[in-house]
Amino acid sequence: MGAPVPHSDRPGFGPLTLVPPPAAHTDRPLPAARPGLRAAIILAPFALLIVIAYLVVDLWSQMPPIVQPRHRAEAVCFSLARPDPVTRAPFAPPMRIEPSAALVPGRFAPGTRAGVALRQQMRLDESMVLDESERSVGDYAVSVLWLSLPRGAGGAPGEASIAAADAGHWLVLAWMEGSDLAVCNFRFTGDAEHPTREWSPVERAWGERLLARTLIAENFREGSLPRTGLRMTRGTVMPAFGPAASR
Repeated sequence: MGAPVPHSDRPGFGPLTLVPPPAAHTDRPLPAARPGLRAAIILAPFALLIVIAYLVVDLWSQMPPIVQPRHRAEAVCFSLARPDPVTRAPFAPPMRIEPSAALVPGRFAPGTRAGVALRQQMRLDESMVLDESERSVGDYAVSVLWLSLPRGAGGAPGEASIAAADAGHWLVLAWMEGSDLAVCNFRFTGDAEHPTREWSPVERAWGERLLARTLIAENFREGSLPRTGLRMTRGTVMPAFGPAASR
């Protein structure tokens, strides 16, 4: 006798047979994309570039503008904002120091020394000048004056008199640009309400550091200005250093 033939336990059904699915028709062409979809696919990269360009322009417009100095005195003040060339440390005094700059046009006779011209312009008397020296820097002779201005004294160049809140200690650099007087003023705010005549040792030390950073040959080359453009918030004309102003 032959071997028994397997059969289904369920009535009415024969042996189970697995039938493979019909082969896919791989040679059938894909349906053509609709014109609108095709155009969207082509234009998508360009739209992305436009969005990126808009974001870049928007970000750039929010950045503070670069302010360029108008003359050497402003450039010298701006240079104080650069990091130290050796240590890369910023100028960060413990007291507030507020620079200002001026170029007083040709009111002085040829050969006038900067210290003399400054006294005439600021109406200084000798009681206000605590110390003075002249330094040869690059192509210029720069006068350095340590001032103690009482209330109501002659003000910075262009001002009638110093305001009560501006009385105190000023470190002033002055030099002649032909017949013009160039001036950098550095006001050490300190205690404006109760100013003392003498400079404190800390003020003196930071004043010397200021001079070491600003009185360098590259700042005083005749015929060219140092590259000292700075980013500053709108409405700001000069950087300030140290703690925020207390007044």
